[in-house]
Amino acid sequence: MSQTLVRYNEMCRAIAECHAIDEVKDIRDKALALEEYARRAQNFEAEEQARDIRLRAEKECGGRLREMAKAKAGRPPENPSSEPRDFRGAPTLADLNISYDQSSQWQKLAAVPDEMFEQALREPHPSTASIIMRHVVAERGPEPPARAGNKKALWLWGRLQDFEDEGLLDEEPSSMLEGISDHMRVTILEMAPRIATWLKGIGK
Repeated sequence: MSQTLVRYNEMCRAIAECHAIDEVKDIRDKALALEEYARRAQNFEAEEQARDIRLRAEKECGGRLREMAKAKAGRPPENPSSEPRDFRGAPTLADLNISYDQSSQWQKLAAVPDEMFEQALREPHPSTASIIMRHVVAERGPEPPARAGNKKALWLWGRLQDFEDEGLLDEEPSSMLEGISDHMRVTILEMAPRIATWLKGIGK
């Protein structure tokens, strides 16, 4: 077994054994640097292995970010939302140096079944999170078309999807009101509770 493969296996094990998300993020960042170095050196085997490690770390980060989001949603009343950390002491995205776009992309990657993820990594083309997501869509097949009379449901799906794609679910709601006009602020404060009450009726 080559030294490169040994190192690859060690880093894969290290991802699974990390206790904190910032440790996984550190492995991801190191793998990204190694990937770039190997690319410039035209060491394609090392580049592919570094890329695989990076994607595995990003998938692991995504899974842990999803758990953080669930914990944050369960914040008790005595812990105000203005606190920089949630009630379990979990770091914010800013603490972890993770952007909202990365958080959204990695959480989608975490939702990919392991078998599909491994199959995507074996594809001959360079693997990125976006390519893996397209691979999953191709494997699952296209979504069934919405019924013509269900345009409102399709619109609602798109708006809710925007919340995830734009990273809004990882942002404090109060921060969204900064820098807007008084009229916009009043409208949001009036409409948001009504919309929240309406959304609770979905799935009942």
